[in-house]
Amino acid sequence: MDQGRSTIQDVIRCDLCKDNIVQSYCDYCNFNLCKPCIGEHISDGYDKHKIVSFHLRRSTLIYPKCKTHPNKTCELQSKQNNEFICTICSASDQVKGHDFVVLDDLCKTKKFDIKKDIKELEEVISPTYVDAANNLENQIANLEKEYEKLTTELSKKQEEWHKEIDKVVSRMKDKIDGFKVKHRDVLVKHLNEIKKIKTSIEESLSAFRELEESNVVSSIMDYRTRNNEFSKLPPKVTVSMTTFHPKTINSDKIFDMFGSLKPYKTKTDENGYKLKKP
Repeated sequence: MDQGRSTIQDVIRCDLCKDNIVQSYCDYCNFNLCKPCIGEHISDGYDKHKIVSFHLRRSTLIYPKCKTHPNKTCELQSKQNNEFICTICSASDQVKGHDFVVLDDLCKTKKFDIKKDIKELEEVISPTYVDAANNLENQIANLEKEYEKLTTELSKKQEEWHKEIDKVVSRMKDKIDGFKVKHRDVLVKHLNEIKKIKTSIEESLSAFRELEESNVVSSIMDYRTRNNEFSKLPPKVTVSMTTFHPKTINSDKIFDMFGSLKPYKTKTDENGYKLKKP
């Protein structure tokens, strides 16, 4: 391998020749270009391209093409029907009486909203779900230890009752195992719900970051905030531990008198989770 060539981690290479270091960028084609390759790239028509310095890439808004006038771009939008309009169409009878807004201004507003939503997702909403997931994972991690305490308590009672109680202990342990599985299932289900939303947030963040850097007007205008959706936190599920309540030994009613297991309790609190402060 030629050690003289830099990897993609070091520099960005021209998309045409694949050799030279990039200096320019076509904002319409999203192409990295070195200076020698600019001529070849725009050979099919200079007006079809927008060559800028590489550090100014994606600074040029790519307006939609007018359906009526193919050589014109739509830099306006009708307030009445949200249609993109070119300057020629704006004077036509079809949109007579319509009010127009400048797409450049709208894009700036949208970009501001995107940046604000990303900040809220990164600093407030996403950390809230991270904390909720961590808390549930800790509960799940401690389940074995807590339920082991119950099993140990049963074993001590077993020693007092000797062989006569062995069958009762076995039945009780089976119940504990069942409670533990169900307890875990409740927490895991809630954790999966939290992680699912968290994943959706992360995917939205990734898409929004791309959109923040985008210069495609139609994509920018399609942006809709999801922060209100993510801000509606799910109900917090709290599961209390199963407890053991021993009874006085009675040889005639061993199973009934040995004790009972109080199952875990699942409580759903609609306002259990609170958004973190930024």
